Amino acid sequence: MNAEASARRVALAALDRLIAVAPPSTVEEAMHALKSVVALRDLQVARRRADGASADLDRRLACTNAVLSLTWSGAVPIMGFRTERLQEARAALAACDAA
Repeated sequence: MNAEASARRVALAALDRLIAVAPPSTVEEAMHALKSVVALRDLQVARRRADGASADLDRRLACTNAVLSLTWSGAVPIMGFRTERLQEARAALAACDAA
């Protein structure tokens, strides 16, 4: 498994933990999920800088950036976690490499 696939798997698992109904999610879990998506994005950016642009990588990077935005808005609201946003982010991340 390559580094990007591994980072995606870690990010999906972190989002799964955050979405889980029980036990309740914590701020630390929210930050872990956010950092996991950031790590995936950083790997993609580094790869793009090293290898140059490609339509497939650019598509995955755009997808990951959108997921990062959803994760941030779902994990750091004023009150409570926004489960529907986190579920959206998780579904989008799972589909990022499938499109």
